[in-house]
Amino acid sequence: MTTTGNEKLPDHPEGSFDLEDHLKNLRQVQLYMMRMDMVHPVDSPMEYLAPHIQEHILWLATQEKNGVLFLSGANAAGQEWDGSGTAIIRASSLEAAVAISDTEPFHREGLRVNTVHGWQLNEGTVRLTFSLFSDSFSLD
Repeated sequence: MTTTGNEKLPDHPEGSFDLEDHLKNLRQVQLYMMRMDMVHPVDSPMEYLAPHIQEHILWLATQEKNGVLFLSGANAAGQEWDGSGTAIIRASSLEAAVAISDTEPFHREGLRVNTVHGWQLNEGTVRLTFSLFSDSFSLD
């Protein structure tokens, strides 16, 4: 779903929004954002990363299987991609998240530099639909 950022905010009758109550009810699921940026710009990121792409994908699959990887993807806008990506990972601490980040193949090979920041999941909606009959799913 694409938004313009100009969507109308919900109306709250005078006094109906209690900030303290809202803050108390935030999910505050502690996760870590692993930003994976190219060390320097390249003309063809996929060609540049190709020698290690299989190892990177297998690393992601392992992190997912081990319950570490929450979400991951390219930092892209349509077909425009500079080779960078972001992953949201689960870890017991920032230090543990950095240690996980240090094992990522592109970072380890010096093709990308990874930075890790704490990230709390507080609000949002995820819609996941499974259609058993058509053997398909969608994520909105």
